[in-house]
Amino acid sequence: MQATPQGGASIVGDECHVVSGRRDGPRYDPSLPSDEVDSYSNLILLCRVHHKMVDDQSETFTADILRQLKENHERWVRESLDAAASSTDLLSADPLVAAFQKVKSAMPDLLSEMKADLSGEGGEFTRDFFLVSKRWSMNYGDPCFAYFYEEHDSLQGKIQVLENYGFVMDVSPGRAKKYRMTEEFVELLLTV
Repeated sequence: MQATPQGGASIVGDECHVVSGRRDGPRYDPSLPSDEVDSYSNLILLCRVHHKMVDDQSETFTADILRQLKENHERWVRESLDAAASSTDLLSADPLVAAFQKVKSAMPDLLSEMKADLSGEGGEFTRDFFLVSKRWSMNYGDPCFAYFYEEHDSLQGKIQVLENYGFVMDVSPGRAKKYRMTEEFVELLLTV
């Protein structure tokens, strides 16, 4: 368990013997050599409650059953780690990347257009954008992008989702909706 401000971390796992080295211990087997009693193959990690339970109920939790439980758990861990290592999307472990991928799947057209704008000439240093209608006449002033209501269904809602995730921020100077992309969002757009 993690440390608290008042105390250090706490180990809550017990190192348990599958076969006891004591004659009166649970699952004692006289054929097990004494030098193997504390070997990895004869140990299993359990919480204190389950350690007590398997020792008190040694007829139910036989050595074979404990070995099978250990083998099943080790296989699960190995397969989980192998799956993570072989995944083409290792970055998804990062919460920011995972959020970006979720958003990207929900609004691929808008994010694709944003990526194209950022990749275009002069776009690498532009972060601001307006939400506008094609019927409006606007003087944008500083370099910025424009995304049109007519080209994206629920455009305002999509931008609100991006804002909720912290990918963009509202910097509206007046009635026209103006937003600024965060550097993290730009990096994700260009690399993920």
